[in-house]
Amino acid sequence: MTFKNKLMDIGLNLIDKQFQGVYHGKKIHPCDIKTVIHKLLENDVSRCMLTSSSIQDYHDNAKICQDYKDLIPNIGYTVGIHPCSSAEMMDGNDLDMSKFTVLENIWKDLLKSKNPHFLAFGEFGLDYDRLEYAPKSTQKMVFEKQLEIISKLTIHLDHQPPVFFLHMRSCDDDLLTTLDKYTFHNDQKFIVHSYTDSLKLMEEILNRKNFFISFNNCSLRTEEGLQNLKACPLDKLFLETDAPWCGIRRTHPSYPLLAEALEETKDTLPYKQLGYTVLKKKKIPLWFEQNGLDKVEYLIGDRHEPCELWKIFLLASKLKNCTYEEIVDKVWDNCQSVITHM
Repeated sequence: MTFKNKLMDIGLNLIDKQFQGVYHGKKIHPCDIKTVIHKLLENDVSRCMLTSSSIQDYHDNAKICQDYKDLIPNIGYTVGIHPCSSAEMMDGNDLDMSKFTVLENIWKDLLKSKNPHFLAFGEFGLDYDRLEYAPKSTQKMVFEKQLEIISKLTIHLDHQPPVFFLHMRSCDDDLLTTLDKYTFHNDQKFIVHSYTDSLKLMEEILNRKNFFISFNNCSLRTEEGLQNLKACPLDKLFLETDAPWCGIRRTHPSYPLLAEALEETKDTLPYKQLGYTVLKKKKIPLWFEQNGLDKVEYLIGDRHEPCELWKIFLLASKLKNCTYEEIVDKVWDNCQSVITHM
């Protein structure tokens, strides 16, 4: 199988409390990050990018990379402020410049040292669906300040800068208009993560130099989302889990397509994940009491995991009427050329 170990999860939230065993504020099982990594490795995922939404997230993700680098050397992180974390960077109605100095120094140090785990700027952008976390004005101020700093730090680099990992939710073309205000490195790349907007806007994005689109199961929970993936050129495509979120649901239009694809490939894609026991919440404590962290063949309820990334690739191959191997090879090539700091 030429696609062996050629999957990269570019959107993974290992610092989420669910991987510490905490659900709705209650501790149900021990931290199982090591087990989660074992599972993704035995299901062909060999590279991961951990998503940071705040300065604290960066520190937490950096620690995970350090703690597990011997188990998975090709693991890295993003560094930036998510639009829903924008309020943390404010002092009343103004930007808290002391916090932006901290962020700038982090970026500066990572770039200077050529830290191999620093893969992307972000996750940052605009989110008009969740204005309860930060109003539009705050999101725009924080996003623009980050762009201003990045432009200054990277414009004269003698190599390709880390990619932009962009969050774009229900903001029409405001994000693109904001990006256009700044000048970036000629080789700057841009990935719009977890795409859920219209086909028309996707086409506008992809007409831009060095822009790419990433899909996960949340991108594919509508018929329009399925058509978006179908229309996205392979050389512009990325796929991700956004775990522990964005698992596929029976109510999604993608579900029957995946079931059909699984049946068609059951003899050619015998992934170990298919044999894992799915633990219901009430049975989780007993499982860990009996097995500890040594037995890895389990999934926990609705918690999505990176070991399930291959299913998104399989679904994409079904939608695009190409082979699984073809889509794995092409997306792997995209990862290698766009996410270069590893």
